[in-house]
Amino acid sequence: MRHIVLADGGDLGEWRRAARALLAARVPPPQVQWACGMQGDLLATLAEPLEPAAGNAAAGNAGPMPDVRVPREFLALAELVLAHADPHRHALLYRLLWRLVRGERTLLGIVTDPDVAWARAAASAVRRERHKMKAFVRFREMVDAGGPVYVAWFEPAHDVLPLVAPFFARRFAGMRWSILTPSRSAYWDGIALHPGPGASRSDAPGDDALEDLWRVYYASTFNPARLKVDAMRKEMPVRYWKHLPEARLIPALVRDAGARMGAMLASAPTLPRKPRLEAAAAPHRDRRGRG
Repeated sequence: MRHIVLADGGDLGEWRRAARALLAARVPPPQVQWACGMQGDLLATLAEPLEPAAGNAAAGNAGPMPDVRVPREFLALAELVLAHADPHRHALLYRLLWRLVRGERTLLGIVTDPDVAWARAAASAVRRERHKMKAFVRFREMVDAGGPVYVAWFEPAHDVLPLVAPFFARRFAGMRWSILTPSRSAYWDGIALHPGPGASRSDAPGDDALEDLWRVYYASTFNPARLKVDAMRKEMPVRYWKHLPEARLIPALVRDAGARMGAMLASAPTLPRKPRLEAAAAPHRDRRGRG
């Protein structure tokens, strides 16, 4: 059994290096145990150096190992799958890779294959979480020796911060900010993006003055006539509400939506204001005010 230890959950580059070494040593998937984080620390002493297999000595793996060339689609899929929370993601990706390089070149197109189906479902889940993080991260202002810095706390279901941080660096390039999650953090200093360790909720600031203004704006723009609770919860699942300053208003807004809608229907219609026609009817005047 080969024990592969990956640091920080294992990014695509680290996983590729380990997978290439395993392929060069002709180690089949059932003979590999993958670990990362705290589990990796426990297995680090068991990790063995990988040496290329000599000849065809590996039992059950007769024949030369082909060149490691995989479809570009596999690398894009692997980057997403590696961000998934499932602890078996590394093993499944290596099993897919093993099958691809040993003759199943069209494997990724077989959507009914269990390995392919799981990988595609995992990638879809990571894409959804990446989208939610972009939508629901809320920064709070702090001040340090360098001036204002904006800090956000978020608890993603999958490890999507490395995938999302470049988006925030482009969007908020002119300000310093940090995003903290339980597994890792990211800091933008206005020039470069810096990865960091995981954090806790207490490391992030509480409400700031801007959040009161945001809640007033959110309440004033809430339209009870367009309320669809199921659709709202699908787009904004309850588990994200703890990250949103406006979320504390939602229960009351939903509860009172019926009464507000009734009041709107009972009130007299508002007639559109007619434009003033005096200026159009007045004699034309030149720039000096003469008719």
